[in-house]
Amino acid sequence: MGCVAPAVKWRDEDLGISRRVLLAVRSPANAVTMWAIRLGIPRPPYTRRNAVILETIGRRSGKRRRVPVGFVETGGKLVVVAENGQRSDWVLNALKNDGRLRVYFQGQWRHARLRVLDDDAEDYLLRMNRLHAALVHAHSTELRPVEITWE
Repeated sequence: MGCVAPAVKWRDEDLGISRRVLLAVRSPANAVTMWAIRLGIPRPPYTRRNAVILETIGRRSGKRRRVPVGFVETGGKLVVVAENGQRSDWVLNALKNDGRLRVYFQGQWRHARLRVLDDDAEDYLLRMNRLHAALVHAHSTELRPVEITWE
């Protein structure tokens, strides 16, 4: 209980995977995951109870951008551990829009605000699904908790 798989520190560049190839694989996987979340179908490590879809406006393109993420609920707020910290595209997009974003949570879209926390990300990962926490560790360059509050 409370145990997280050991942190495996590797980056896509270490494996010789180009960003273009990574995005080509990640985009369809994220699309399938988002449909599963919206339909309430479990898609490990996500279910509707431990995952949300974040929607931001692209800081350069102005287009809607959506990404599925795992979360922990604490005090009526959601906390997401950003895999690339403040360099995560969805974090940068929201911050460019004064922290505003939309969140698909429990079957409906809600307006919210984002705030990057200085807390230790491990505290939140220990409370998340083990598989999700292990995947976050495996794909991360800088773990950073992000708080999402409802507007």
